[in-house]
Amino acid sequence: MHHSTAHEDLAYVRAIAEEGRNVPLVGGYSFVVWGSIIGTAAFIQYLMVIGVLPMVRNSLWIWGSAMILGWGVGAIVSVKIDRTPGASSIGNRVVNAAWSGCGIFITLYFLSLLVAFFLLPKDGPSVGWLFVTMFPVVFGLYGLAFYVTAVAANQNWFRWVSIGSWAISAILLLTMKMELMMLIAALGTYAVVLVPGIAMVKSQPSEIV
Repeated sequence: MHHSTAHEDLAYVRAIAEEGRNVPLVGGYSFVVWGSIIGTAAFIQYLMVIGVLPMVRNSLWIWGSAMILGWGVGAIVSVKIDRTPGASSIGNRVVNAAWSGCGIFITLYFLSLLVAFFLLPKDGPSVGWLFVTMFPVVFGLYGLAFYVTAVAANQNWFRWVSIGSWAISAILLLTMKMELMMLIAALGTYAVVLVPGIAMVKSQPSEIV
């Protein structure tokens, strides 16, 4: 009886491993949406900093709008993703959970900074500069999520995207006081979110109609 149970457990583990093996990832459209929106918002911010576009009094509306647009379009896109063959595979579920967790934390981080900016006493320590930490933190999370993606989807090229994300995070920390920071953030977002998203869309099966 004990031998039979051990054999069944081994078969179960093997089935779980094989279920997600080489199954195409189906979240590419979410990458395209967020990569396009956040990358463009960062590029607009950069153009304002260097004087190409007129500087608005408060740039928070840019990022607030980007968050709202991202989650709104993302909700529509998620319906398309759920209809795609392979969406229920273990690999895709793990990847979806990792990226959803990152998205939730990033949103909470932004909202927390926003609340602190408006509610903390004006004669106390300034928290406005903490918004500059957003992108280094975000790219650090990107690196973690891409590492999980590489393992869950058995696609090693995502490891390089993960390393690239961490490298960009470090570069952004070193350029936080420079005008170049937002350009690096924009190009980095296009490189490690938008481009992989396009590659994923091309490799995934068509959605079920």
